[in-house]
Amino acid sequence: MITRAFDRSAMSWSYEMHLQPMLSATDIEGLPFGSVFGSVPAHTVSKRHAHQDGEMFIVLAGRASVVLGDEERELGPGEVVYLSPFGYHEIRNESDEAFDIVSIYWEHIPSAVKVLEQAPPRDGFPERTLVFCPPPTPNGGLHLGHLAGPYVRADMLVRALRSMGRDARYVTGTDDHQSYVAAAARLRGTGPADVATAEGDAILATLRAAGIGCDRLTRPAGDPEHADRIRELFARVAASSAVTEEERETAYCPTCDLSLHQAFARGACGHCGAASDGEICEACGRPNEARELTGPQCRICGTPAVTRPERALWLDLNAYAEQLRDYLRDSYTSPDLQALVERLLDEGLPPYRLARSSEWGVAVGDGQTVDAWADLALTFLDAARAESEQGGPARITLFLGYDNSFYYAVLLPILAFAAELTEHLPTAFVTNQFLHLEGEKFSTSRGHAVWADDALAAAGPDAVRLALLRNAPEGRVTRITQERAGQLARDPLYLDAQEWLAGFAALTERSGGQVPGTGAWTDAHREFYRYLNLATRQLDGLLLPESFSARGYVRLLESFVARSAEFRATEEALRQVPSLAEEARTSLALEYLAAKVFAALAWPVVPELSQRVWDWLGLPAQPVREADWSFLPSGTRCVSAAPGLATAAVSSADGRS
Repeated sequence: MITRAFDRSAMSWSYEMHLQPMLSATDIEGLPFGSVFGSVPAHTVSKRHAHQDGEMFIVLAGRASVVLGDEERELGPGEVVYLSPFGYHEIRNESDEAFDIVSIYWEHIPSAVKVLEQAPPRDGFPERTLVFCPPPTPNGGLHLGHLAGPYVRADMLVRALRSMGRDARYVTGTDDHQSYVAAAARLRGTGPADVATAEGDAILATLRAAGIGCDRLTRPAGDPEHADRIRELFARVAASSAVTEEERETAYCPTCDLSLHQAFARGACGHCGAASDGEICEACGRPNEARELTGPQCRICGTPAVTRPERALWLDLNAYAEQLRDYLRDSYTSPDLQALVERLLDEGLPPYRLARSSEWGVAVGDGQTVDAWADLALTFLDAARAESEQGGPARITLFLGYDNSFYYAVLLPILAFAAELTEHLPTAFVTNQFLHLEGEKFSTSRGHAVWADDALAAAGPDAVRLALLRNAPEGRVTRITQERAGQLARDPLYLDAQEWLAGFAALTERSGGQVPGTGAWTDAHREFYRYLNLATRQLDGLLLPESFSARGYVRLLESFVARSAEFRATEEALRQVPSLAEEARTSLALEYLAAKVFAALAWPVVPELSQRVWDWLGLPAQPVREADWSFLPSGTRCVSAAPGLATAAVSSADGRS
């Protein structure tokens, strides 16, 4: 006889609850399940998680709510609940007593696979999505390192969602009130408004040239109502009990009579030692006040910084630490961002200065303006609020660089908590690291860059987008060489797709320019059709914010073209046999269907080429991404010769169209 007894002293902490092993196959040979005693302490929520096992809770004592997906049930002693595989679940114990259970779990792979088949990736996309990108700072032009971060990847998601029939809007702008604009103006001997306007116009022109369409642009310097809206939100934040007015020592340049913060300060990060400006370290993502830098000096004149007392409003970020934990637990955060924020929360969040001694920005009195990053966060909330008022509620996905993690995953949510605007926060954060040129970061000041405008003029938007998505710095630093940057139109997918599409010339001639209907099917035809649908689901899965991967998407798209080319090569012999005319019709119909599928799946990556294919097939408007692919109607006439596809694509890639 083997026995086990519930013993709180034998429990360990896991899944944010207490667990104690019960019986498993280790104890009893052949036992088809595992089991544990579990206890969720009073006023505690267990970790939200999923696994491939089926699971059953048997309640021993206490009362709590068990949540499975969108379902929630309160359970008490003697009650049982079944949790299906891959269902996200948690236990919310709001009572004053521990909630004690026995958990029995087992693996049944057919059940797990069935759950996945019944929940295709496309079901995870909401009807309406707002895709935000941090507004670039208008203190200079964009290089490939900038575009490789959030901007092209966010556009990729927006295009994909629209092709699925979803309402998706791209929101960005220019970060006009950033200290880097004011610093650039001082160094150039001009006004910050002039810099913001001129550089901002150039940045937006570059984004348009890259095929990035923005549905809402926030441009503070050119918006006469921006200051009033931000002051209204700032007042709501200032009314929080976590905000106090304090006098603190601040880095200062006596030569320039300048309060040193952010772009005006230079030194080394006190955490990792990397070169850093004030308030944030791009290398490790940690916040730091300018006076905390090692060897701080004025960026304008190089004078070593001294300190002076300055009075300002300060926000106690730690007052909202637990609310921030709860918010991030219910949102998706990329692993690198999650690790950083957890570390910051464990160490204790520093207080944050809400207003700066500056003449540039939204004035709030006493010679101070709203801190540039607070201004940016409030601008985000203002734009999200306006979108909600005009188009209804939407799920917000934010693409951002890892170096901005603190501002968007800590400061932004806490300002929203203080201003009571939490309904306008992102539900998903998708980060990127840096794209390096020849092993070093792109640097405008050192001229170590490939300018986006030059690359777009030389290779065309499709080639630039494809190269940057293939080398997207997702979860890691990626690299591009000067040689590769000069040959963007030579991408393997770009060349292989053109070669495959050019091959339709012979097919079109054979069919008299008309797409045939299907005839008799072979097993190979069936499996190729199955592949078209399965490949679509795989690519859909790489668009979900939780699993977003531009790099993976490009590689699967490359595989799609290779598979389609192989299908043509192996089917060609069949098409020459008169007695197999019925099978040949199906073979050709599948080829044209593959071209339709390619146009829709590739549109987020290479929109110009994809649109040409879509138009060539005589299909209306923009590419549509079907969940299960329908054939082109029999008799559909292609509107131009297939070789024109490759010719046009090459011309665009070489910058001649």
